Amino acid sequence: LRAWLYQGDHCLESRQSEAGVTRLNGKSPAAVLAEVTTDWREENTPVVMAGMVGSNVGWKVAPYLSVPARFSSIGEQLTSVGDNIWIIPGLCVSHDDNHNVMRGEETQLIGARALAPSSLYVMPGTHCKWVQADSQQINDFRTVMTGELHH
Repeated sequence: LRAWLYQGDHCLESRQSEAGVTRLNGKSPAAVLAEVTTDWREENTPVVMAGMVGSNVGWKVAPYLSVPARFSSIGEQLTSVGDNIWIIPGLCVSHDDNHNVMRGEETQLIGARALAPSSLYVMPGTHCKWVQADSQQINDFRTVMTGELHH
């Protein structure tokens, strides 16, 4: 679990925990979140989560959005898991030659688009993604084995 505390556009603090969707050590996701953010959270502090926390092994399933998907639709389809706590949906693509999903990378993509608008994004990592987009939407993406080959 990685967490960042923001005020406006400024990151005030970040924290990491060994806990994750498959390593809760008998605790609930809410309890783990509370432990990591206990001195950060006021009653109305929003929490927005991305990644496997929205999968079938996570806190609650946040349904995938089908690609093509408008960038704005990602923020419009959040899944609530508590007072002011939401999970960002993942994305899926289903073509005859390409059945694919992403969870977490869509959030990175929104940030990348804000910093450097482009029609093609390469997202290195364990599950490297190549993403085609335009100014309004994500049009297609593919996962390639590049990252897996280096682990």
